[in-house]
Amino acid sequence: MKKVNLKIEIDLNSRRIEYINIEGRVLSTNSFFDFINGSWVAEQKDFPLNNDEDLDILIITVGNPRENSKLKLTVNSEFKGEFSMYKPFNRNGYGQFNLEI
Repeated sequence: MKKVNLKIEIDLNSRRIEYINIEGRVLSTNSFFDFINGSWVAEQKDFPLNNDEDLDILIITVGNPRENSKLKLTVNSEFKGEFSMYKPFNRNGYGQFNLEI
């Protein structure tokens, strides 16, 4: 099992992080992200990847309906990109990042 250093940043349009599942692991929303300089930031050292060697991310956030939010991903100090949510926040304010990188 390969381990990577992982950094995830989500912009302020996501007002709350509701659910986190990375590589099949459900993570605590209270301890995984910190609010730093107007963004939700998560940094994990030696995060284990499954044998398929891609990074599976499902993060459900809450924000204003019809708005969108962005996620920036860095793996082992290499910027992998900026990604939009799967769809804008729905009428109840829920949206998701569903990525396989």
